[in-house]
Amino acid sequence: MGAKWQKIDIEIPDGIDPKDRAKLADDIIEFIVDRTKKGYDKHNSKFPKYSKEYIASLDFKIAGKSKSRIDLTLSGDMLAALKVIKTTDGKITIGFDKGSDENARADGNIRGTYGAPSPNRSKARDFLGIKDADLERIVSEYVSETGPE
Repeated sequence: MGAKWQKIDIEIPDGIDPKDRAKLADDIIEFIVDRTKKGYDKHNSKFPKYSKEYIASLDFKIAGKSKSRIDLTLSGDMLAALKVIKTTDGKITIGFDKGSDENARADGNIRGTYGAPSPNRSKARDFLGIKDADLERIVSEYVSETGPE
């Protein structure tokens, strides 16, 4: 089975103009990337540790990875490819280009497949999303108490 298209719809208040929606979407992506680079998933929980087998592998050593720093940035390409797919009144969709190598990498991390035919939740590092409190803080820069600015 191939990689699933990794994208997420994020509900935002209605009435934010298209230019501000685009900026808001970029701010959300920046938040997700920064949080991921710090080693936290979409629930602000630390990513699962690497398996002992993986740490002992030649791939791990060649990549120069750290046992304690899990940040999904081996090359940086995957997180750099996270983008706005579309925005509409009340909704922002972010994710990866369908069928791209970066989408496949994201899928492996998010579902914990890493090339295996089925997901492994104990290995999953689901970074694609944002907690309501974090979203509200970012959205508050674009919406006043009386509505969109």
